[in-house]
Amino acid sequence: MTIRTVVNSSDPPFAWLDVVQPTRAELTDIARGYGLHQMSVEDSLEPEHLPKYERIGSTTFIIVRAMDVDAPADCATVHEMTRKVAIFYGPDFLITIHRTEQPFLATLKERYESGAIPIGSQERRKSYMPRLLIELINGAIETYEKPLERSEAAVDAFEATVFGDQEFSGTLQGIYAEKRRVTQMRRMLSHTLDAVQKLVPASEPTAPLYQDIRENAASMHSYADELLEEVNSLLSIQLALASHRTNEVVRVLTVFSVFFLPLTFIVGIYGMNFDFMPELRERWGYPAVLAAMGLVTLSIYLWFRRRGWLRG
Repeated sequence: MTIRTVVNSSDPPFAWLDVVQPTRAELTDIARGYGLHQMSVEDSLEPEHLPKYERIGSTTFIIVRAMDVDAPADCATVHEMTRKVAIFYGPDFLITIHRTEQPFLATLKERYESGAIPIGSQERRKSYMPRLLIELINGAIETYEKPLERSEAAVDAFEATVFGDQEFSGTLQGIYAEKRRVTQMRRMLSHTLDAVQKLVPASEPTAPLYQDIRENAASMHSYADELLEEVNSLLSIQLALASHRTNEVVRVLTVFSVFFLPLTFIVGIYGMNFDFMPELRERWGYPAVLAAMGLVTLSIYLWFRRRGWLRG
């Protein structure tokens, strides 16, 4: 376990502890020192826990999931795509718990480690701590922006080839994989939005900060929702085109079978070896049957053409 004191102030009294990869026993010791609820501690240790919000007494417990920049491009599960950050926030402390270092969190720690809590009025100093909490959550939300943009670019690329002659199986597989990723991102953003909507401003000056984070979460969730709808539409179009192409093949085969069915019937009749078939001994019997077969074929062709069944 690594514990790093990012901020430590006496006026006002406040400390930000960043805990990386703690064991259950180590985190239990920290929880006793800050009066954290044991159930929340258990949730913070679960690697696949979804975003949530809880308030127990004066302590706020929030779980956010940030996109992992090092995740493989073909990953599609919550555990592969995202990394969990558990946040305990009280009147005079903030504790972040995570298993691996994350770029957005490292950048924020560097900025707050080098800066001091602003001096001035009590209200101004009070807004410092809510601002830190909101920037943490906003940082996690903003990690979804670039992956969503990449997914949008991939969807646009798929859309450009929808009416082309590319192999359907590979395209469908790519679209479905993109759908899985967007679905997981939307799912995480939906839970995150539910969590941030439950945050209550501590005072009137901090109300715009909470409103801003709600708008950011709602905007990112809406982006993922629209992208998922676009992917679903593209998948439906691709499946419809695949079905249409199959129908075209079946239609061509049906046309051929309709042409040859009566000819096969005629050939079948005259292929029977009976002695008393009147046409067998006729000199013009064979040409007459060929002419009859040609006439039947021509009649079928004209009928199909009149009804427009031979058009591409």
